[in-house]
Amino acid sequence: MLETSTPAVQTRRPDLLWVGSGGWVACDPAIDSADPRRVVAYLECKDDRVYVLWVAGDAGVCEFGSVRDALDEIAQRIARAAV
Repeated sequence: MLETSTPAVQTRRPDLLWVGSGGWVACDPAIDSADPRRVVAYLECKDDRVYVLWVAGDAGVCEFGSVRDALDEIAQRIARAAV
């Protein structure tokens, strides 16, 4: 049997930097810490919701029910940008 495989897109979890009062900056861990392109999004936890302001790729604000859901979406965007 001939086995073929395609390389899987490796999901990288973002680095989170706390900026206070429920705010976090999500960064691509594969980009040097001195490079401003490392910043992917700003997260704010407020009123049992997580608001994500995208600063890389498509701009805009998204709302999530949990930090886990927000981080999953950020990780997917990082993976798509790496392709």
